[in-house]
Amino acid sequence: MKNDTVKAQFDARSSEFSKSASWVTDPGLLAAHRRAAANLLPAKGRILEACCGTGEVTGALKRRGLETYGFDLSTGMLGEAARHIKTLKPGDAHAIPYPDGFFDAVVMRQAMQFLKPAVFLKEAARVLKPGGALLLSHHVPRSAAERKRLLRIYRLIQPEGVFKDPSKLYLGGDLRAHIRRAGLRVKKEAVHFTRESITALMKCYPNLSPEQKAKIFAAYLGTGAADRRACGVTVRKGELLAAWKWVIFAAQKPAARPQVL
Repeated sequence: MKNDTVKAQFDARSSEFSKSASWVTDPGLLAAHRRAAANLLPAKGRILEACCGTGEVTGALKRRGLETYGFDLSTGMLGEAARHIKTLKPGDAHAIPYPDGFFDAVVMRQAMQFLKPAVFLKEAARVLKPGGALLLSHHVPRSAAERKRLLRIYRLIQPEGVFKDPSKLYLGGDLRAHIRRAGLRVKKEAVHFTRESITALMKCYPNLSPEQKAKIFAAYLGTGAADRRACGVTVRKGELLAAWKWVIFAAQKPAARPQVL
């Protein structure tokens, strides 16, 4: 997907984004990020939220002594993120606009589907100090079968083609492998579940027609009862709900080896 398409989509959604989906501000999910980052974030230093959106993860992690930075393609999202992040600028995750070894931590949530993972993770490793931490989280399918079903759904949600490549719908193991290939060491891996209102989520996609939204609801409901139970798909008072699985990785850049004189 081209950057201008991504920017236009998220500019249009920015003012309502934090209220558009439960996961954005879900207290349990944000607490899971804090637990994953425990003992990896320094008392003082610089933290960067890449593809920061409205900056909720930084808001959950920041404390006195941490300098907060963020970048995003969407200027609308940057305006919203100013509540949580002090230093903000437009930026591309494939060319992070900061020098080598500048940050003690880089965090990113739910943006890998828009990126070339090898390029972003190489950039994240570049801007981290030796011993610095990467916190990466994403909504993932529980299984190959759910991945196949969600591909049909997400291709309807993102008609521009971001999910034309099936590998863009990552399983947890895919993300773990990408992190390791970037030379980062996985220190923690956590799983968390959120309860999502698909009905509410669809309201924040102004680009989708009523016909497209009907197809998305049908795709969620058109599987067998056992599959719906396994994925927490229910309808309550006319609202379509689903349980989303999240995986949170905390990884570390190897410390610099002392020079032998």
